[in-house]
Amino acid sequence: MAGAPDLRQAVVKTVAGGCRGLILDISELDFIDSFGIGAVVAALKRLRQRGGELALVCPSPRIRRVFEICDLDRIIAIHDTIAGAAGSRPAPAAAASVPVTP
Repeated sequence: MAGAPDLRQAVVKTVAGGCRGLILDISELDFIDSFGIGAVVAALKRLRQRGGELALVCPSPRIRRVFEICDLDRIIAIHDTIAGAAGSRPAPAAAASVPVTP
């Protein structure tokens, strides 16, 4: 993905297709700014409005720290691996994984 606008489009399309459980894999990122944080929060909001849930795959301590500073780790499950995120809770009827790359 090229950035936050592409992420937003992918989430809108995925949720419109019936997805209620989304894993965002941001393990390839080495930087996240306020636009990226906003896109993640918007994805969470869109999913929760439809009874869904969001999980992040973020093995980078530096990127994870950004979410912790914003207290987003309290409302978004953050995992080191896709397997960890997928196994963290029962899968909704419709689930998807979206890779996010720089």
